[in-house]
Amino acid sequence: MKWLVVKAFLKKAWVWTKHHWYIPLLISLLIIALLVWMITKNGSYVAALIDILEKSRENHRKEVDKLNEIHAKEASEKKRILAEYEKNLSLLEKEYSKKNEELDSKKKKELKNMVEEGYDDPEALSREISRMFGLEHG
Repeated sequence: MKWLVVKAFLKKAWVWTKHHWYIPLLISLLIIALLVWMITKNGSYVAALIDILEKSRENHRKEVDKLNEIHAKEASEKKRILAEYEKNLSLLEKEYSKKNEELDSKKKKELKNMVEEGYDDPEALSREISRMFGLEHG
């Protein structure tokens, strides 16, 4: 029985709100204005909010700077790896041209993958390239 009473009340309230929508809106705006006035009448709250915003902005700037720094390091590392790849490729092509052989695209891709994966250990990379292309490793 209570549910039917609540349901009937809510229906009546909805019909009233549809016809007098401006009254709840004005009451909500007055409550918001009152809350804003209460918060801003004491300058310490506003100062605290401004400090929080400043710290948030500073932290954001630091994070963006850090991300830019990491991106720059990654880009320079990628350029270094690409230059090493080009150097190794030209050396191998010179060696193969002496033997009148050409590197096929499969071996070029394999070499590029090896250089990208093994740039942390140049000695192991050198051994692997020598083994792959049948060159002497000294």
